[in-house]
Amino acid sequence: MKNQYLLVLLTLIGFLMQSCTDYLDVKPNKSLVVPSSLDDFQGLLDAEHRGMNSYPINGSISSDDHVFGEGLLQGLEFEPSATYFWKKNVNRPDIEDVNWDFPYRKVFYANVVLDGLKNYTTKNQFEDIRKKELEASARFYRAMGHFEILMHFAEPFDPSKNGQLGIPVRLTSDVNVKIVRSSMDDSFKQIIDDLEYGVQFLSNKSKIQTRPSKWSSLAMLGRVYLTMHDYSNAYEYSKRTLEIDKTLMDYKSLNSNLPYSFKTFNSEVIFHQRQFTYTGTSDAENVVNPELVNLYDNKDQRIKYFFIPSGTIGKFNFRGNYTGDYYHFGGIATDEVVLNLAESAFRVGKENEALEAINYLLENRMESGFTKIVGLTGSNLLKKIVLERRKELLYRGIRWLDLKRHNLYPELAVTLRRNFNIADGTLEPGSSRYTFMIPPTEMNLNPMQQNVR
Repeated sequence: MKNQYLLVLLTLIGFLMQSCTDYLDVKPNKSLVVPSSLDDFQGLLDAEHRGMNSYPINGSISSDDHVFGEGLLQGLEFEPSATYFWKKNVNRPDIEDVNWDFPYRKVFYANVVLDGLKNYTTKNQFEDIRKKELEASARFYRAMGHFEILMHFAEPFDPSKNGQLGIPVRLTSDVNVKIVRSSMDDSFKQIIDDLEYGVQFLSNKSKIQTRPSKWSSLAMLGRVYLTMHDYSNAYEYSKRTLEIDKTLMDYKSLNSNLPYSFKTFNSEVIFHQRQFTYTGTSDAENVVNPELVNLYDNKDQRIKYFFIPSGTIGKFNFRGNYTGDYYHFGGIATDEVVLNLAESAFRVGKENEALEAINYLLENRMESGFTKIVGLTGSNLLKKIVLERRKELLYRGIRWLDLKRHNLYPELAVTLRRNFNIADGTLEPGSSRYTFMIPPTEMNLNPMQQNVR
């Protein structure tokens, strides 16, 4: 009965969330489907197939990781094609955008759980602990949803600017509550508050990598603070993350003959998410940017684990997904945290520790006999850190975040060009195209959210 009961609840929520704003105008009869047990609340948070462990794809498509062949471009729908070429409007008026809808679905599910737990009376000490863990888990998912929207539908964070617009921050499941866009500062504050709650009440590591943990909360805080250019906090949280577990796979010991190089839930995965798919996700004409492939030398093991020859001579498809299949990874992994530590350590004047982190990564990525890098300092060390981020974190959606952040530094700013396509395109540092417009289906229902571009 409980499973049937929960299915009814999920079905209703799925209907309400067909558009993340359609449900604002619907008044469901909640008395029919109110979660009543801690298992019910956990079931809502475990709804992986309904987007709780999904990540937007629009930033990845817009980055310089991918090159789409002309045949693939002819078969793409309007949205991914417009996104790829950095068009101003990337949504048709009547088409919903999963990159907006599904992160807010996380927020909605999380708020349903949080609102339900407020009225739940625990029966014993075990339930007291579990209730706190469920609250922390829900707040982690809410933070993830808000952060994903903020990274894609708000302009790049600039610590020198005041009054930047953030996103609509939703803290209730009450569909009658109308909200407007919060400031950038308030948006980040809520995300950080939610993640900090998890640090207090979640176990160090989760037995199931689709569920949050203290490990993943600390890692996300490191990512958030890095995005905010708050390198002191990025350093502290990244360091605390690796104190729980800093395991990196030694690529020298892996099997390169697998169709996809890495196992699902491999030892580096801190929190499992996969990016949304589109027509070209696993298309042979979705090739790795040749300029990126050329960055690797022949002693780098990542060449054989990340790339596989495509149908076109000299071009490669990507197969290094930490999902273990054709879905691109959109979660959090130890290698990212090591690189976050390296960059933030450099920024706060701990160059030796930054170089140590880079050497630790490369020891597990290069052929046997790797000689540690020594004596690298200053701008040369920073360039090396940025280069290794580029070579390690491709096809994860992180490149888009890095571009937005690094474009504030003239020495790191990059102009993107679709040099390999007939229809060319250019994306300059600081361009408004780094901010995706709120979809028209959303704006029609809630114009208070106002697009700024």
